[in-house]
Amino acid sequence: MKSIVVLLISIIIAGGLFSQTITKPNFALATHPILVDKISLTENSITITLTVKNQLAGGEFCANELMYIQELKKNRKANLLKASGIPICPSSHKFENPGEELTFELEFSNFNEIPKYINIIEDCDENCFSIYGVVIDEKMNKDINQGYSYFKSGNLDFALASFRTAARENADYPFALLYGNIIEIYALQKNFEKAKKWYQFLQSSKFIDKGHVIEQISRKDFFDELSD
Repeated sequence: MKSIVVLLISIIIAGGLFSQTITKPNFALATHPILVDKISLTENSITITLTVKNQLAGGEFCANELMYIQELKKNRKANLLKASGIPICPSSHKFENPGEELTFELEFSNFNEIPKYINIIEDCDENCFSIYGVVIDEKMNKDINQGYSYFKSGNLDFALASFRTAARENADYPFALLYGNIIEIYALQKNFEKAKKWYQFLQSSKFIDKGHVIEQISRKDFFDELSD
């Protein structure tokens, strides 16, 4: 009896090693007004809960069956298995009013190991949605969330430390999400010398979304200080 109990406990522990849930993961950018509510990983699948917000009168939304998630470090893909709460195109969910939200789940096949970052790609020709640079890594999400929390409370030194830690420890993250925050904090601290150095690094980088982040920075009041 004891050996059976030990065996069952071992099976439960082993099964739980590949189980993970990430709530409100950070991501670099999205093509639509959409949020990632939750990502649940098991040994066999990755289930992503999303909420899209309608912006149009008579708006419609659907999920293309040719959808996949892309693991960024090794460029592997996992295909859509099932969609819940949203029709598969060409059927569509019809919104009644602008501002209405739709929450739905997409279940994908899993990789052999838990990825650090993924893209969610709808592979179609028109009005397709994609979400880029979704952070799965628990430590990176924690550092980014701490950075935003410190920033909102006005603790710029701690916010800067959190964002720089996330950037340093995840140098292979191919998006510029963190660098815009670091540049802005240095500028708010009137440390324009360091802000300019980080901005120059961003300009010379190969980040996929560097044009998007640079465009955002160009709208800031401190931008003229960076372009001297």
